[in-house]
Amino acid sequence: MKELNILSPGQRLKEIRKLLRLRQDELAGDRFSKNYISMFENGKRTINAINAAYLASQINEFAKMKGKDINLNASYLLKSERDMAKENCEKWIDELELKPNMSFRDYNINLYKIIHISSKYGLASYKAKALHLKGLLYLESGRYECAMTQFLGALVYYGKENDFMNISEIYKRLGTIAYKNKQLQQAFVYFTLGHTIVKMNNKNDIKKIDELNYLIALCYYDMGQYPMAEKILELCEVRNNKYLDLNEKINKALLA
Repeated sequence: MKELNILSPGQRLKEIRKLLRLRQDELAGDRFSKNYISMFENGKRTINAINAAYLASQINEFAKMKGKDINLNASYLLKSERDMAKENCEKWIDELELKPNMSFRDYNINLYKIIHISSKYGLASYKAKALHLKGLLYLESGRYECAMTQFLGALVYYGKENDFMNISEIYKRLGTIAYKNKQLQQAFVYFTLGHTIVKMNNKNDIKKIDELNYLIALCYYDMGQYPMAEKILELCEVRNNKYLDLNEKINKALLA
């Protein structure tokens, strides 16, 4: 995959110059020597914003003369490989989140690209996001062990970024897997961890707190601890249908 090979600024210039079939001295014009272009292309010297703007202007002029659809911005010659890696990861993540009808194959290809590039350039937040999304993909298809592996990986990288809200989200997902596997005590632990983290870092996120309170109450109910289930469920501020159904089950159990 060509997208996985991120070029240095000098290599990017060389690639465009070759595309336009320009010699180094042609591109240099009156401002630079051929040697300057050569050293930049080979990574032996850096370039400043003024010189990047000149070269971008030169390229755009030659492209126009040759009928090529190129409109180069100077920033393209200034961005580091890591900057380009970030941009690519953001683009691929946007594609995953904004294209709900993306095929399973294309979805996985994007995840692979994000994980590969983020690993190569030390972009922990993007790797965490990709592993998180991959975990959700496995969770939705019922492949719980695979989902668990991805979520645990995401947890490590979210931890490196101190991304507490996503750490809470991962604990909720781990709890969901444990619950589906009928590991109620383990599910309870995960849901409680997620709840504690949200309360400590964003106590105003009522929706997330309510959701975790509901899940904790559900665990108490399934473990037969009905008074505790009732107590926790009462903490929910939003009384939706899911809440009402569980509340009814708890009341019936308490009266039995």
